[in-house]
Amino acid sequence: MDEVPSLTVRLLGGATALHGDGELKLGPAQRQAVFAVLALHTGQFVSRKEIIDAVWGERPPDTATGIVYNYVSALRRALEPAGRPLVASRAGYRLDLPKPQVDVHVFEAGLDRARTHRLAGAHHRELESLRAALGLWRGPALDAIPGPFAETQRARLDELRLYALERRAEVALHLGVHDGLAGELAELVERHPLREGLHRMLITALFRDGRQADALSAFDHARETIVEQSGLEPGPELLELRRRVLDGDPSLHHRDQPERHRPARSLPERPSAFVGREVELSRVRHRLSALLDEGRGGTVWLDGEAGSGKSALLAEALAPVRGRTCRVEADELTSAVPLSLISDCLGCDAHDDLAHTVAELCEDGPLVLVFEDLHWADEESLLDWQRLHRLTGRFPLLLIGSARPFPRRRTLDDLRSGLDAEIVSLPPFDGPAVAALAEEFLARDPGEEFLGFAAEYTAGNAGYLRELFAEFAAGRDLTTAPHSRLATAVETRLATLSVPCARTLNSAALLGSAFTIAELAGVTGREPEALTAAVEEALAARVLETGEERLRFRIPLERSVFAANTPPAIRSVLHQEIAETMVKSGAPADRVAEQLLQAGDELTARWIPRWLLDNVGALPAGPAVELLHLLSRQRNLTEEQHESLAAELAALLLPGATTPPAPRPG
Repeated sequence: MDEVPSLTVRLLGGATALHGDGELKLGPAQRQAVFAVLALHTGQFVSRKEIIDAVWGERPPDTATGIVYNYVSALRRALEPAGRPLVASRAGYRLDLPKPQVDVHVFEAGLDRARTHRLAGAHHRELESLRAALGLWRGPALDAIPGPFAETQRARLDELRLYALERRAEVALHLGVHDGLAGELAELVERHPLREGLHRMLITALFRDGRQADALSAFDHARETIVEQSGLEPGPELLELRRRVLDGDPSLHHRDQPERHRPARSLPERPSAFVGREVELSRVRHRLSALLDEGRGGTVWLDGEAGSGKSALLAEALAPVRGRTCRVEADELTSAVPLSLISDCLGCDAHDDLAHTVAELCEDGPLVLVFEDLHWADEESLLDWQRLHRLTGRFPLLLIGSARPFPRRRTLDDLRSGLDAEIVSLPPFDGPAVAALAEEFLARDPGEEFLGFAAEYTAGNAGYLRELFAEFAAGRDLTTAPHSRLATAVETRLATLSVPCARTLNSAALLGSAFTIAELAGVTGREPEALTAAVEEALAARVLETGEERLRFRIPLERSVFAANTPPAIRSVLHQEIAETMVKSGAPADRVAEQLLQAGDELTARWIPRWLLDNVGALPAGPAVELLHLLSRQRNLTEEQHESLAAELAALLLPGATTPPAPRPG
């Protein structure tokens, strides 16, 4: 594609087209939204329907097609000083502009270069690339640009920028280039107060600047902020760092090399405790035996949700061939880099002749290639992975891929369904497996009641169970909000949820374990139709599931973490407001009581005593007694209300007693 002389596009801060020394007028916000769609797909045709979906989403105006036509015509006129870069055809519209003239593409290319330097261990060059990429930002990405496409891209680019900022700080800290770093990290901490990694780097930077007292103050601020905003204590790494700063640990001054993030050429260490996967383990080992004993290649596909133990299973099964195993993990960032997985695992030139590369690697004996988290793989790497699968019939090669079954990805589904492979799925742990895992982790028998709670609370997720047992062994109170380790495990698993979806789930968690769309609309203040996208995303990610005309959280622990994201004082008020909304909508008394019991000790809303006295007979005895106890301790009740509540409580606790009816408050 030829360059369009002196035309550049900036999207990292609004939507701007620059020609020469001047700015071209792109028009109102929605017209800029159309331009942003074309610029982010530069060199590709974008259909009118795709533009309409990008700008208006599921509810476009009836005249959307005509509006798009008018917007494109106006954009073509606006861009005329730079030639005619905007092309129309039956396929749609295309902005003929090389990617290096669009700042978003330059930013992403800079991150790719930084990653290449990281893999090579060239950290000074990595730092230069990160600085150059971040220097392109002039403000919020796609600032003030409306529409669902812009919202999604904003969230994606903001996450990439935060990654680049964190990585730049990490590399600078490890290289000893920390002049001014504490100030940068302090700003990041203020904007992202719950990211403990930023707090750790800030404390370390202050300590290395000779500011031990400031480093300890930074820890105190971090702990106070994390507890206040999440209700959780900081993780063990942050607590350990405080101890080292307090002791003046000289090793904190060492300039060790930053992590290269290159693929591991061998598996993680064999797990110290491995239980509950005997059948799945034997199936992988059967394929491994065929490779080692007969030189017969093959393919294994491992399905399992995050935390199900896929990596642990592979480390256990492949322990005998650690030295002949190459392993690579995909992630959200590598998904944007074509062929990154193949080049990371086999070398940069492997794509050109996979058969030759595999033949060379197999000359010294059988080979195992492990590709984990293929749900993040780029399309080109998946095509080459399929080519590797076909090579297992020619070489002593065991190819293993692992992926999460949800959310669905059509390309991955087609690849999996077309494989002549050993498909191994990891279901949630059942009761015996939970008991076996507990026996390995705990020095005492926790009892059937705790095991039942653990299985239900985690829905049998092995990763969650391990964190739960660690909390139990440390003597934590598991009836309160999830502690740091558990909360971190949940947040890591659900990190890919969009911001609107996560916010919706925060509200949904306040409604209890199950809820209706109407109830969710009531607590969020949004129309049911406006919640569709967030709910569908949560269902696809298997955070929510449907049942009995209600939505419910599939894993109670995840609901607890979402609920804990609302500060306790605000949570109490919201639960009472939700309960009042339910009363007005005619919800059953037990659903209202469930909300009130979650509000805590301060049931301050004035309508609650009257409602409880009117509905106590419709409630199960347990919730009724608990609510009466809670209300009887409130200080804002009249003497008459106290007497009425005490009479109802006595009637429930002493059903044989003859208590004269108490007057009801008027």
